[in-house]
Amino acid sequence: MNPPGPITLGFDIGGTNIRGLALRTDQSISELISEQCLGDHDDIIQAVVRLAKEIQQLESREIDCIGIGVAGFVDNFGVVHTSPNISTFLNFPFQEKLQESFNVKVHVENDATSATWAEVQLGAARGAANVVMVSLGTGIGSGLYLDNKLFKGSSGYAGEVGHMTVVPDGLPCPCGRFGCWERYASGGSLGRLAEKLIQEGEITNLPTITKDGASRITSEHVAELVKRGDTQAMKVLEKFGYWVALGLANLVNIFDPDTVVIGGGITELGQVLLTPIKSCFDNFTPEDSLRKSTQISLARFGNRAGAVGAALLAKEAEPRS
Repeated sequence: MNPPGPITLGFDIGGTNIRGLALRTDQSISELISEQCLGDHDDIIQAVVRLAKEIQQLESREIDCIGIGVAGFVDNFGVVHTSPNISTFLNFPFQEKLQESFNVKVHVENDATSATWAEVQLGAARGAANVVMVSLGTGIGSGLYLDNKLFKGSSGYAGEVGHMTVVPDGLPCPCGRFGCWERYASGGSLGRLAEKLIQEGEITNLPTITKDGASRITSEHVAELVKRGDTQAMKVLEKFGYWVALGLANLVNIFDPDTVVIGGGITELGQVLLTPIKSCFDNFTPEDSLRKSTQISLARFGNRAGAVGAALLAKEAEPRS
């Protein structure tokens, strides 16, 4: 039986899906529900309203407040100025527009910042003073918790690490630049990486799916093959681990955290994902002996972290003017 009292809703809006859940008064968490994130910002708002009603009906509780984590550049007033993977958001006052659809407080933050707060408060980074969280989704976002507080930067945009350049003149990115880290190490890049390795003759025999008459390899298929222990898919994962570790090493050199937490849907792979990342990370950081060992762990909340953290932040947030 669920505890008495109102619930706080948390949503995570990414480049592919909208996920929502309820945070109860005893800090237990409801089942995550989701739907595809398609259409313009009005469609997204309507989807949030639908999911909110569905969660409230399932929980049979009043709603206290609502937190939203969004993939993109979210300022300190809940305006989404741009989102490389959600093109409809451009200088969009998302919090203000959402507030018109609800009679409770709505609070909008960056999704990776939200996920970081979840892991610091209740998850894998609990008790740490300096944390870098990296969320591997359609793109890559990061949240920073430094000296026991969230670090958001002067405009609220800190943590957009997916757009640091790791390959000069590399692959084009939706942000308009080239060679961004997320083009090589996001969850969505796993399929592209597999195709590249096949073209170069490094792997063979990965199954493909057919869509619109064209054969292609998806990240989901590679992940499923990894779960089955397929040797060719494991080679893709090893190369993927290299790219993830390259970016993590840069972040560790800058921030010197106690722990690095990896989140996003791809973390459902579990320990098999961490093994190549840690191996490559150790090769990238021979100077690690100068600092205490940096722990790299998977997010406790997996793909729920952004929604959980958004709910927690909404409960704590002061009304914005």
